[in-house]
Amino acid sequence: MPTVKVLDGVYWVGAVDWNVRNFHGFTYTTHRGTTYNAYLIVDDKTVLVDTVYTPYAGEMIDRISEVVSPEEIDYIIANHVEVDHSGAIGEVLKHAPKAKVVGTARCRQGLMKHY
Repeated sequence: MPTVKVLDGVYWVGAVDWNVRNFHGFTYTTHRGTTYNAYLIVDDKTVLVDTVYTPYAGEMIDRISEVVSPEEIDYIIANHVEVDHSGAIGEVLKHAPKAKVVGTARCRQGLMKHY
């Protein structure tokens, strides 16, 4: 699936996992897969809102590259630590070394423990 333009300057750069059936263990079930939603905002600063589950990091970076060079990312907003939202942060930072990761104090604590 290609990058999706949501609005001028806002792009969906996430991933689709057609094979997942149990999400968060057996708490949620899906018979048609799921999406890992991440958004790229390009304005005075370039911001990535969330990342994707780790196995889909390459797909997300490819989608970002359709819009800007990942090196142009200024900020990565981490909504929370679960791997479906933050799993690809490490990989993104390899491609976006100047990016600053932004989140709540509690999110920062979790990210430091996980990654």
